[in-house]
Amino acid sequence: MKDYKAACGKSLPRREFLKRGGAGAVATPAVFSIVGYHEKPNIVYFFSDTHRWGAMPYAQTPAIQTPNMQQMLSQGMSMDRCYTNLPICTPYRAILMTGRWPWQQGLIANHMELARRVDMPGDAQYGTLGWMFVHAGYQTAYFGKWHLGGTDARPFGWQKSIIWSGTNDHDGPNTYKIDGGTAITWNGISNSTATTRQALDWLETEADRSKPFFMMVSVNPPHGGMRDARDDMKALYPDETALPYHPNDEVRNWADHQGYHALTSGVDDDLGLVMQALEDRGLSNNTILVYTSDHGGMGGVRGIGYGSKRYPYDESSRVPFLIRWPRRIPSNQRRNTLFSSIDIFPTLCSLANTKIWLERSAHPDAPQSLAYLQSLPGVDHSKNLRNRFGGPDPDSVFVMHISVMNKNSAPFPLLHRTVVSKDYLYSVAKEGEYGLYEHAEGYQVTNLVEDPAHAAAKAALRTRLGQWIAEAETPFTDNWFANVSGSKMESWFGPQGNLNHPNPGDDGIFRLDDIAGVVPAGTDNFTPPGP
Repeated sequence: MKDYKAACGKSLPRREFLKRGGAGAVATPAVFSIVGYHEKPNIVYFFSDTHRWGAMPYAQTPAIQTPNMQQMLSQGMSMDRCYTNLPICTPYRAILMTGRWPWQQGLIANHMELARRVDMPGDAQYGTLGWMFVHAGYQTAYFGKWHLGGTDARPFGWQKSIIWSGTNDHDGPNTYKIDGGTAITWNGISNSTATTRQALDWLETEADRSKPFFMMVSVNPPHGGMRDARDDMKALYPDETALPYHPNDEVRNWADHQGYHALTSGVDDDLGLVMQALEDRGLSNNTILVYTSDHGGMGGVRGIGYGSKRYPYDESSRVPFLIRWPRRIPSNQRRNTLFSSIDIFPTLCSLANTKIWLERSAHPDAPQSLAYLQSLPGVDHSKNLRNRFGGPDPDSVFVMHISVMNKNSAPFPLLHRTVVSKDYLYSVAKEGEYGLYEHAEGYQVTNLVEDPAHAAAKAALRTRLGQWIAEAETPFTDNWFANVSGSKMESWFGPQGNLNHPNPGDDGIFRLDDIAGVVPAGTDNFTPPGP
């Protein structure tokens, strides 16, 4: 068995990678072929927590050292305008796992449980990304942070499950459970590296080599705490000269600033272990490799703490999305097509020809999975990833933060509904119109919401936001409230009368009728509910 502890040094060292031109070299686009229906590509979905898009070397942070991510870009594609529809851990993961909107499947806030989704029975053997690929003939495995209730991913279609808990302390103590078993205590240098090694050990020693695999690796960094990064990663950023602050960082806390980027560089090293393992096993050419994150972090912008999310701004809701599949996805490509987490499930399934495999499958639950796949609301971007003609070009994506349930400490983040178009970000809060920002400005500094010169653009965006609400919320809210008991809602929110909450006794939900006077009735299929 290959020793993956020793493999830490096998990914290309940073300085050597930069010396060879990996950071800025323009690669010759790969010649890629049309995938035949006989192919079943492996999939490795490697994702971190709180890595904002701006903290990439080709985005807003040239000083950050992430050579393996840069190598992924040189060998594949970046979806530069990738947004998280609800930028918190649990809702992102529920959207990823179900391919459905938060109100639709029920997980609208942190610490809710996938087993209690409101759109289907908790014991259903379909309706998740894991089951979809099991029914299509794959072996599936999940490693790392789960954050969807419980400590076993197997009921949701992940045949191998190693779930970690307490991972905000990146050097321990943490615990993990193998296939739902007894908790094992871990202490070490990096739980991200330890999780990655577990995944690669499974690939080396347990995976059935006669079947394709779908492996998810979910690591916690650069989520806070941000001060326990590896010393060698901190050494990459000795001072502000080596790592300038974000130009709009009003907090300017060096320990968090250094730690955040050092943790991100550590995640990059772990991604390098995965890339090297795929290469060593001869799997790179038939493996779809994804690197992304569940949401971003504000990084001190607007005086908001480094890891804070939930906000409409790019720092919180826009994330990296790198994807590599040699000869199928062209190399060294960056796309500005609007893309969001609701689109990931159908896009991965389309890339892997899952529909074909479900139609041919003898698994008794394959028909249910096929029907489920065809019901998904997200956009299939596989043609865009393959650089084919006729790919979708969405006019906008929908971003929201609709509840402070399970957030029992101040300050409470903004509750909002937001539409991100090709040119603007427009956001509505409980108090009324909140913000209008033009992407061309770069850092979303100037709020144009009261600017008469942008009144027409704002009106069009207001209408589009109404249409998004009509599609992604209105059909599902009645079912949500009908299927969530008051006692369960109270347990999610915390004791009624919580004095830390801005509205003690409130259930913490930003209802549609709160904005009925802002987002107008009369837009397509949208009528705000009455009082």
